[in-house]
Amino acid sequence: MTDAKTPYVGYMNPPQHARFKKGKSGNPRGRPRKRDGLNTVLHRVLDRKVSIKNEDRKIPIREALIRKLRELALQGDKQALALQRQILTDAGYDEPAETSQDERDKVFKKAADALREYMLAKEKTNDGKE
Repeated sequence: MTDAKTPYVGYMNPPQHARFKKGKSGNPRGRPRKRDGLNTVLHRVLDRKVSIKNEDRKIPIREALIRKLRELALQGDKQALALQRQILTDAGYDEPAETSQDERDKVFKKAADALREYMLAKEKTNDGKE
C-alpha cells in the first residue's frame, strides 16, 4: 500500500522537511536570563567601592553611608539618630527588652555626647598641629 519512497509520517515521526536540521539548535536563542531581583541590585550597588575625600583608599558605599549617618547623628540631627537606632535594632544590637525607652534615650544621648566631645577634642589637637 505505501511506497518505499514515502516514509511513514505521523505521531513522533514528522515529515522530513519539518525535522531539526543537523548542527542547528532547536532553540537558537536559548533560555532567557533570569531577571535580577531588587535585593540583588541593591547589594550590587551597596557593595560598589567609592573613594573617600583626602584619603587614598576606597570603601563600600554601605560603609560610607553608615559613616555619614554617624556624622549627622553626632551633629544633633534627630532623624539621623532615629535611623541609626533603627539600623542597630534591625541588626540585633539593641538593648535588652527590660529597659524602657527613656533609659535607652539616655544611653544613646550619653554616647552621642561622649562621641561629640571626643571629636571636638580631636579637632582641637589637629588645629594645634597645623
